[in-house]
Amino acid sequence: MRELWEIVLEAKKEQIPLKDLRFVHEGKGSAYMELSLPFINQEELQGEKVIGVNTYCRFYSIFKHMYQPDQKEFPYLRNSLTNLILHLLAENDARRGMTKEEYYKKLLIRDIQSGVFGKEAIQVFAHMEKEEQDKLMSGWLRSYRTGSSLAIFIDMVHSLIDNSIVYHNNDFPEELLVYTSSKKTDELEQRLQFLIELFLDIQYRVEIYYEYHFGIIGMEDTMQIDEIALY
Repeated sequence: MRELWEIVLEAKKEQIPLKDLRFVHEGKGSAYMELSLPFINQEELQGEKVIGVNTYCRFYSIFKHMYQPDQKEFPYLRNSLTNLILHLLAENDARRGMTKEEYYKKLLIRDIQSGVFGKEAIQVFAHMEKEEQDKLMSGWLRSYRTGSSLAIFIDMVHSLIDNSIVYHNNDFPEELLVYTSSKKTDELEQRLQFLIELFLDIQYRVEIYYEYHFGIIGMEDTMQIDEIALY
């Protein structure tokens, strides 16, 4: 991390409230680096909540009169103002760098959490990790642009269901077989049904196999006794 906006994004990624971070003026850091972190190539906050910032790197016009060598008065006030100003600058930096796709993702997330897409969407989304949520949003936006798509559905299943395989039945084009080596749970079943309803057209029929793979002639790994699902 080299710039202020990266701190904001990393804090959100690590689910650290921005109000818990404190930005301080760093007068002894590198003149060519905006952030003063313990390690030069540090990519994570690693528990750091006090962030040193070279305020002269980009914001000299704002801070030039606050940290003169002979400026000794009101240290607490200066430190509080510095923290407040850098919070505003950091969040503004992050917003300005947001792409149109990220903006649309935020709107989708807001709609999901407010119940626009129903209770099931709220529950499925709440049980996802941050990275999984981002993958879902990317696939959702792709489906808005291109319409319901078998390719997007398969990509979402592979991305969001552990150890999964999607088979397309050549004899019956509207039939799909989904296998995951995971055991069947209410949460996993709900996630799969949500993906089916969201990304597939209504004409598709989907069979789901948990834990045990159905047998495929010619593939010995799928023909193990007591480890075969009937199809």
